[in-house]
Amino acid sequence: METPYKCLIVDDEKPAHLVIKSHISHCEDLQFVASAYNGKEALNLLINNAFDFVFLDIEMPLINGIELLQTLPKRPATIITTAYSTFAFEAYQQDAVDYLLKPISLPRFLKAIEKAKYFWKSNQAPKPIQNTLLLRIDGEAKEVPLEPIAYFQSIGNYVKVCFKGNQKSIVVYDTLKNILDMTPSERFIQTHKSYIVNINYIESVGKESITLKEGINIPLGRKYELMVQKRII
Repeated sequence: METPYKCLIVDDEKPAHLVIKSHISHCEDLQFVASAYNGKEALNLLINNAFDFVFLDIEMPLINGIELLQTLPKRPATIITTAYSTFAFEAYQQDAVDYLLKPISLPRFLKAIEKAKYFWKSNQAPKPIQNTLLLRIDGEAKEVPLEPIAYFQSIGNYVKVCFKGNQKSIVVYDTLKNILDMTPSERFIQTHKSYIVNINYIESVGKESITLKEGINIPLGRKYELMVQKRII
């Protein structure tokens, strides 16, 4: 990599920023670029700028670290920096590269950086255009075309796949997170904890809901509002 890895620090406590900045200064191939002190501020920065690494706290006002990860369709290499060990499972479920407990020592920081570099490099290869989604329907894996899908709705341990027009919806045993991971982020966006929507099928975006082209209203969650507005409006 010719240019340094661009780093964003997200934490609501200033001393944490100072420690991580100090650790970054020991790495010639890292560049501190910006700081955010709450999740909403971080989301704005991540939408409007390109970062390679993010050092992310969990407990923050407005939008916490886990919610922020859930909102982002494409994530930089994310290293969790927190005083709490209880969120590790959720963080790794959201593809966090590493989980550092405060106070963070320099050797432990450097180890996390090596993991972040590996993650970053493995995600640079161009991905083929995806036109179908592999879903398990009635116990059998089937390829379902993406274009006719209007939205996905989480219903307990199942996901309802709803299509444009009069095509009958299907219900699959899956999680919305897994569906989000499988669908291309340039074509689908999560708008609520229970909904993923086809971007090309959105007619308008309101304060608390989204209207699809056939007049279907989908709820718009607070933590997804900013991302949807940036992508659609």
